[in-house]
Amino acid sequence: MVAITDDIFAPQLAILQDLFSDNVSAEQAAEYLASISLEDESDLEGGITSLWTLIFKCAYQYPEHHDKLVNVLVQLSKLPDAKTSNGEPILLYDMQVWKDLPMFGWQFRDEWNASVPAGPPDARQKAISRIINRDKFTARLMATKEPVFAYSWFALITLRDALETPVDQSSAGNLEALIPAAAAWISILGADIYQWNEGFDGALGKGGPLWKGQHGFCKERWQFWKERFGELATIEVETGDEVRTTARDTGRMMEEIEK
Repeated sequence: MVAITDDIFAPQLAILQDLFSDNVSAEQAAEYLASISLEDESDLEGGITSLWTLIFKCAYQYPEHHDKLVNVLVQLSKLPDAKTSNGEPILLYDMQVWKDLPMFGWQFRDEWNASVPAGPPDARQKAISRIINRDKFTARLMATKEPVFAYSWFALITLRDALETPVDQSSAGNLEALIPAAAAWISILGADIYQWNEGFDGALGKGGPLWKGQHGFCKERWQFWKERFGELATIEVETGDEVRTTARDTGRMMEEIEK
């Protein structure tokens, strides 16, 4: 895996570090990042993909700066349509640069393949942290209400994996990641999720083994998730007291949202 300090990221990382230090505004950072990413007209896709990869790496390594990363992505999506030196609009897979943030959603799909290895404790903890920060970052993007960040499906995947699978079918490591990750969606976006009544075509919104109801989001599924958080707060598995406390607090938070 390419490290965040690799030379390939150096110019873009320098701008993000200036953003984190309040040396540039989100608007300025977006303009600089856009310019650097489109420098090589022979590999526009590579330049943009590199930017998305770096932003995810920063979201994992610097969760305290999620708000700034979210803001710079919003500003990128509001930049004027990018054009080649010949004045032609830059489209990638029928997506406009920068309005549609092309391929950014594809990067999310890749990130949702993550799991917690059974290896050394430090590797496990790093994977757990990545999954939790992944969901916090994604929820914050959705909280902007910008149409380009229509990522409700990813919320559903995490809530399904965390809450709709019997405990004996999940490893303790995955539960240590997925319960706080699911809780992050409720903490950041719970009031919105409670109101969602959104289906998905085919199997996209299907439930886990414990859910046989409507595909997608609905009040009945919300109620089931709330009950499951309560159950997970009392289970005797090797998730640790902190995870059980998170489950209990999230169930209570859902009750408050309902009121």
